[in-house]
This record gives sequence, C-alpha cells and structure tokens, in this order.
Amino acid sequence: MKATTRLVLILIVSAMFTVSCKKDGNNPAVVEITQQSNGHTVDLSQGQTLKITLGNPGDGGYDFDTPQYQSSVLSLKSHTRNLPPANSPIGDFGSDTWEFSTLSQGSSVLTFTATRGSDKSSTVAIFTGTIAVK
Repeated sequence: MKATTRLVLILIVSAMFTVSCKKDGNNPAVVEITQQSNGHTVDLSQGQTLKITLGNPGDGGYDFDTPQYQSSVLSLKSHTRNLPPANSPIGDFGSDTWEFSTLSQGSSVLTFTATRGSDKSSTVAIFTGTIAVK
C-alpha cells in the first residue's frame, strides 16, 4: 500500500512538472511576421524563434543585402528564397524567409535593405522593426 501511494505521488508530481514546462498558447515557439510589421516593435521571449517573410524585390533588379541586427540579441539561423507559385504574375520573384533565434534579453533594430547590382547608391529600405526580447 505504501509503495502504491508513493508511486501515485511521484506520478502526480511528474505530471505537474511536465505541464509547467510546456509553452502556453500565448507564447508560441515561432513568431511569424511579414511586411505588415514594418515600423513596429515585436515582443519575444528568450528561446522563441522569429520568422520573417518579405516579398523578393528582384523584379526591379534588386537583391536583398545582409540583414542588420544586434548579434548579442538575435542570431540568424536560416535564409530561404521561396519560389513564386506557377500561376503568379510576371515579375513576381516570390518571397524570402529568414529565421532568427533569440539569444539574450534586450532589443535590436532589425533592418532589411536591397541593392541593385553593385550600385550602392541604389540601396532601398525594405523593412525596419524593433525586436524586444524579454
């Protein structure tokens, strides 16, 4: 009887610990943003991943430059060029997606620019937002 009570108690404590470690629905593991977040602040928690998808500016001969951000707060995990759908209009170069992991508390301005060829005077701002990690 004592062994059964002890086993039940261990199972209850283990279940409570497991539930408390899960991420709740209000704090997803991946936060996805788009051009609509341009100029805004995005709040994240440590351990979350930021996924940003922006339209590729290739129709004007532009290509994305390396994103600018505070490397002590964010780390670039991946950059994917997404092809446009087969029935997309002429000039649609699809979109690009970047994934960043959060490293530490703080904030970082995240900026995406694009440049036409090697002409640095052609650089245009595509996205700028503040990422706040708590």
